[in-house]
Amino acid sequence: MLSMIYLFCAPILIHFVASVPVKDTRYMTGYNTGYLSECPGKENPVEISEESLRKIRIKVIGAKATRRSIRKKYNYFQIKEMAKDPTMDYHRKTILFISGYFDNPDQPPSRILENSYRSLGYNVWLADVYNFVKDPYPIVTRNAPYVGLRVGEMLYNLTLQNVGFDPKKLESLGLSLGGQIISFMAKSFKALSGTKLSKLTALDPTGACFRRLGPEGRLDQSDADYVEVVNTNMDGLGMATPVGHVNFYVNGGEYQLSDAYWMPCELMCSHIRAYTLWYSALSNPNGFVAMKCDSVQQARDKDCYDRQPLVTNLLGLNVDKTKHGIFYLATYHNYPYYMGEKGLKREFEPISNVLKEINKEDVLVV
Repeated sequence: MLSMIYLFCAPILIHFVASVPVKDTRYMTGYNTGYLSECPGKENPVEISEESLRKIRIKVIGAKATRRSIRKKYNYFQIKEMAKDPTMDYHRKTILFISGYFDNPDQPPSRILENSYRSLGYNVWLADVYNFVKDPYPIVTRNAPYVGLRVGEMLYNLTLQNVGFDPKKLESLGLSLGGQIISFMAKSFKALSGTKLSKLTALDPTGACFRRLGPEGRLDQSDADYVEVVNTNMDGLGMATPVGHVNFYVNGGEYQLSDAYWMPCELMCSHIRAYTLWYSALSNPNGFVAMKCDSVQQARDKDCYDRQPLVTNLLGLNVDKTKHGIFYLATYHNYPYYMGEKGLKREFEPISNVLKEINKEDVLVV
């Protein structure tokens, strides 16, 4: 009986498979779900003890700081002292940076950004949540919402100190896991104050244990007045969903070119590229020119060049906040990465052109 069903169905199945365009293999191979798309138990509650609350700290390097100034860290219970930090200049903008897994503000990623933003006249706050990001990753992602909630409470309590802290002058930057923590920080602040924070920037925000959750459980454009996302490894350690007001998909957003372009730039290499691009953009604010796309798939396929009308935006502090949507950003394979307006022309598209150059011989003699 089974053999008869097979003989009857096989020609139909073969005809169907043969009719699917060879170019589009998604019918055959499916879609990438990403690394750790589901983490059972993640949404169970977390209680943070008073002792652990003392380990949620913000390191302050105000715009008035000198080389001799003490870079002091203030914990959850020291907001009155933090408000009066002698290096702070509340007339200036402030950047709050929260880094990623197993990281702390004394390590190079935070110190490098500290110097970059200080040179631009910002007050710099570096969140220290190391005690909550050093466990196995599923536990860390379970901690993240509660840590963000507490940092949001710290910010709200700071507004009550009458020292001139203006949340609309605060910009928040999160790398990887930090890109999700700043979301919960902003949600918490909004719930307490009734006011949204000004701006969140998420550098390839982690998708592991977050990508299948709704807006209440991960980064979302409703969290702040303006949310921008830089996607460099969306199917691996990042997330593909366009959750910001503006969403940059760098070289398609899946994987990045290695500095040595014939070598693979895999998960961590591509994931961290969002950080080095942002660092470069701080010094080259008009260098990273992106073009608007109609869909994430179009950005993946690097197929936005012929879209009309041409709408562009800039990665970095000069981003046009009135231009929302999905943007494809082409970059070179080595620092400082930016292509300027060349990145808007198909003839300079970096990946295919590199491959064409390698295989430019009509006949290869070996």
